[in-house]
Amino acid sequence: MLEELFASNQLHIINEDSTKTTFQSSRGLSNIDLTIVNNQMLAAIKDWEISEEESCLLHNIIKFNLNFTTNSKEQKYKFLGTRHIMKEQHTEFCKKIFQLISENFQIENDEGNTKGIDEKLKARLKGQKT
Repeated sequence: MLEELFASNQLHIINEDSTKTTFQSSRGLSNIDLTIVNNQMLAAIKDWEISEEESCLLHNIIKFNLNFTTNSKEQKYKFLGTRHIMKEQHTEFCKKIFQLISENFQIENDEGNTKGIDEKLKARLKGQKT
């Protein structure tokens, strides 16, 4: 369920494999801490690591660098993360909506021409002749 939540919201876990753990207590060690980011942050985060610095907490410090470059075309177009998640049900839903609009407003439905249907519907709602 958690993976589906992340995928549907275009979120990513950026934790990297490490021999170090994110949590330590007298009861044991584990990697319970997650670093979760969206697509834009995924492209900017570099050098994620679990630090060996002392911490007052039972959780170890997680460090990473942020690299925001506004004029680097290489970084802008090199990112291969998820951009859109389209489920088949969503596509079918959209087709059905445009079919119903076409039928109810007597607008010719050119398969796949959603922009044309949208423009005709806007004109119709504004009282203009289509």
